[in-house]
Amino acid sequence: MQATPHIWLGDDGIMRIRFPQDYQLTLTDIRELNRQHHDISKVCRPLLVYAETVAAAEHEAQQFASSREAVEVVSAMAVIVRSFFTRALADIFMRFNKPPYPTQVFTNEAEALAWLEPYCKQLEGNSDEHGESA
Repeated sequence: MQATPHIWLGDDGIMRIRFPQDYQLTLTDIRELNRQHHDISKVCRPLLVYAETVAAAEHEAQQFASSREAVEVVSAMAVIVRSFFTRALADIFMRFNKPPYPTQVFTNEAEALAWLEPYCKQLEGNSDEHGESA
């Protein structure tokens, strides 16, 4: 049994998901993360995904990430990768599932956060609880 992803809302208004090493992402996982995301925050906000070494992602999981349910709470997504393979997975997701929100791949957190900053400014005036799950 693999470790579970961790999802939380940072003080900066960015939702974050950290995947364990060599994670195999399934549709069940992404649906559960979406449920937890909705439980933590119903406000549409930027998402930072730490997917440094995700090993695989089911096609259905990738499709769900571009679905109406996902779009309700994601205004933009930055994905941090470390390996060439994980970058290729992210590129395939963006090319073939065309998320309806801005999406960019990065190799470091500082650049990802800088890219997400304009989407955080859109949150001003929206109040929501800060929380954590998983």
